[in-house]
Amino acid sequence: MEITKDHIDKYRERTLEFGYSFFKSKVLLTAVRLDVFNIIGEKGLSAGDISAKTNSNVCATEKFLDAIVSLDLLQKDNDKYFNTEEGKEIFISGRDRYIGDIVILQDVMWDAWSRLSDSVISGKPARKPDMFQADKNETRNFIIAMHNTAMSVAPVISREMDLSDCKTMIDLGGGAGTYSVFFCTGNSDLKATILDLPGTLKITKELISSSGVANRIKLIEGDFNKEIKGQYDVAFLSNIIHGEGEQENIALIRRVYNALNSGGKIIIQDFILDNDKASPCFPALFSLNMLLFTENGRTYSFQEIKGWLQEAGFCDLTRMDLKLPRSISVLIGKK
Repeated sequence: MEITKDHIDKYRERTLEFGYSFFKSKVLLTAVRLDVFNIIGEKGLSAGDISAKTNSNVCATEKFLDAIVSLDLLQKDNDKYFNTEEGKEIFISGRDRYIGDIVILQDVMWDAWSRLSDSVISGKPARKPDMFQADKNETRNFIIAMHNTAMSVAPVISREMDLSDCKTMIDLGGGAGTYSVFFCTGNSDLKATILDLPGTLKITKELISSSGVANRIKLIEGDFNKEIKGQYDVAFLSNIIHGEGEQENIALIRRVYNALNSGGKIIIQDFILDNDKASPCFPALFSLNMLLFTENGRTYSFQEIKGWLQEAGFCDLTRMDLKLPRSISVLIGKK
């Protein structure tokens, strides 16, 4: 097929847009860092009002606020700026759909991504791969950020997933406990155990305390790459395998198999690639994120994960037909 000049021009402009797209990202990240949306809250404020609260230059603040308006993240009426109705739901702290913590984590990612070329050349992460456990503040932000993202997915999966035949669940690396809360809420006979690191579980305990099902969620300190204690009807692994290398995942899947009762289920939720490993787009890009933040992590294809499950002894493998954000997929296997 002949490539026309018009086609090339469109491709050229589309590619240039990729290069400029960081403009939009950094405006959002900075707006959340400066707490602009919470400062504005339910009322309208002028650039002078906002600059006084952020201790920033008035003229620069006005330019910045106008840029936020251009992205439809704020509204402007005369000289005052207002949160959009949608923005009030996702940018004001305390709301169920709040995303401020994950945006702060994205800003942390920004710094690592600025060193992508170094990691591509060296094959090494851009920062110490400690899973945000070394600093208490980073740990808190990371876990609450995971809660932010889970609030878009956990309600859907818990509604569509049939766990009526399960009494016990192990939530490996369960972090904020969001999925355990939704699964227990939707299944009155289910008891969940969250296995995670000590620093994480301190935050987990806080987050699940007012859930109404905390009495059915047990917290166990440990490392799932070393040991999984107990026997369960279902094992849930959300965003776990992309943080590990292939051999670690093969060993983990075997460990999970041994921890399940006969007929038990394994549920894997992750950014799963097509077999060409170059699509969908977000899982392919997220593999680079794992290069920057882990020793051996990456995203994996359905074929790879299916092979691990079959090798461990799992059968009846299915992929749920769900439309989830960022090409998230859910795989289920049975012991």
